[in-house]
Amino acid sequence: MRIIAIAGAAFCTLLWGNPQCYVEGYPGLVASADESALTLTDSTRFPYKNTLPKNSWDETIDHADLATQLSQRYDAGGSVTPPPYLHSPGRLRYQPFFQALYGKNKKEIEKNIVTIEWPTLKGSVKLPVTKIAGVDKKLYAIGQEISKLPKKERIWAEGATTYAYRVIKDTDRLSMHSFGIAIDLAPATTQYWKDEASAETAKIGYKNTMPLSIVRIFEKHGFVWGGRWYHYDTMHFEYRPELLAPSCVVQAR
Repeated sequence: MRIIAIAGAAFCTLLWGNPQCYVEGYPGLVASADESALTLTDSTRFPYKNTLPKNSWDETIDHADLATQLSQRYDAGGSVTPPPYLHSPGRLRYQPFFQALYGKNKKEIEKNIVTIEWPTLKGSVKLPVTKIAGVDKKLYAIGQEISKLPKKERIWAEGATTYAYRVIKDTDRLSMHSFGIAIDLAPATTQYWKDEASAETAKIGYKNTMPLSIVRIFEKHGFVWGGRWYHYDTMHFEYRPELLAPSCVVQAR
């Protein structure tokens, strides 16, 4: 019964996904997408769904495909409320898709890594990010907007870290930081679900201190926030425009 309950929670929003979200989210990179396949502009082609088992949450996150990646809708602009059990839109990732976009290995990824100036309360720092899809330009613009916020909010954008080729803690899946499309802010004072529990299916309480003013700036530029996940990671933002495309996004409440 527990496996059935977990599967139900994981799949309750499977019908939300629209393949066109990939075309809308990655103009110039994704040529077409439908229920059978996604094709990049360089002719790389992926099946939209795989046949690997997804009978539990752990299987779903380990065996995600392009359809699974859109299976949970992201609540852009919404208030900070505890997400439903296992609702973590953005954590279900099909790694080969990101490797095709940003580089299949460390050497290929780093060919497209550039540095941007990120404003801090004491000046600015240089951060390495990818230039693919204009991520560097988007993060620079985000930093400029955050720099105009009041100090009590800006302080949560200190201590920024970006590119690092590594796997996600306790997994063999690549972190989105490995592709140069993620940024962590205020890591010493924000919240991470694994500080409360280690099991993916554990019942955990929600915690957050990241201001929504910062979150909404990121979302406007195509970045999702880990604070909208049941598996909360409130320091974390990653470029996931497919989840913020008009065909996929939830309107702010």
